[in-house]
Amino acid sequence: MTLTLDEVKAAIVARENPTLTPAEVELHAGTVHRILELKQRHGVVILGHNYMEPLVYGLSEGAEQGDSLGLSRSAAETEAEFIIFNGVRFMAETAKILNPEKRVLIADWEAGCSLADNFGAAEVRQMRAAYPGVPVMIYVNSYAEAKAECDVCCTSANAAHIAMALPGDELIFVPDLFFAQNLEAELQGRKRVLYPGQGNGGHGAVCEVHEQFALDDIRAVREGFDIPPGHPSRRIYVHWECRPEVLREADFYGSTTQIRNDIAQRVTAGSLERAFIASECELTSNLMEEFPTVQFWTACSVRCSHMARITLEKILPVLETIDAGGDLAQWEVELPPEVIEAAAAPIQRMMELSAAS
Repeated sequence: MTLTLDEVKAAIVARENPTLTPAEVELHAGTVHRILELKQRHGVVILGHNYMEPLVYGLSEGAEQGDSLGLSRSAAETEAEFIIFNGVRFMAETAKILNPEKRVLIADWEAGCSLADNFGAAEVRQMRAAYPGVPVMIYVNSYAEAKAECDVCCTSANAAHIAMALPGDELIFVPDLFFAQNLEAELQGRKRVLYPGQGNGGHGAVCEVHEQFALDDIRAVREGFDIPPGHPSRRIYVHWECRPEVLREADFYGSTTQIRNDIAQRVTAGSLERAFIASECELTSNLMEEFPTVQFWTACSVRCSHMARITLEKILPVLETIDAGGDLAQWEVELPPEVIEAAAAPIQRMMELSAAS
């Protein structure tokens, strides 16, 4: 049953998201209504990463929302002809690799990633040459050509588990340098982590969002927002991609889903009143909506410029073109068959190892 415009407005207001003002709802409700109408008419799956701003994130529901691992699984399971990926380009590529027969679309092809944009297949081959025979684990924040050169992929939710499942006592991890150092600390004494820049002539990359959080920032948050270490109901959450010293200062670190799940457990137990999230600020915007009893703090100036490229106004023309039977070339993800085949293997291995955890 198709929703009316008034019903869409009422549904947005009922979400009680503190970041959505009445003026914003009034301004954008018509676009949201039209997107949802076309989504339903054509059975389009719209996958929404949890860094999307709330009105875009709200276009997706249930299994269509989440982090990169959850959305990879959703992409693999869908029977829809069209998949619109509200995230960045490497995520849409992953959906295409897992669904080569489906039409995967992204509203802005320029939605990149500082990790993926600065590390490619040639850099993987250089690391392999430096450490012959050592398995290569690549962060999912990478493009298909780089994935195709590796043995297994990982996300921030499963990296430690997958690393321990690989054979031998060494692994190569690319491309995120801070993540590599954090994983090295996590696996200390169990497995050696090799990564670019350790005297091997290689270069890695860092997340342009998470690198902005410094140790002094986290300490200032503790003082300014009264979140002392060890407080029973106030916590600082930090993403894996932050600097190692930032992780050490945190009360909890993990993937976006691991952060969300820890918050959920504590809310259920009545043991969380205040939280600071050191990550993309729209993650906090979406958590505010889901957990209204928690007083959230975030750095609103810390946004992913690439994620922010995906807007309602760019998504709507994609659906209108589907509706009109028009040319989708400007939004469609296309990869050579040989790249799809080669990149599918490390992604499938990741999913198999994750399912076994």
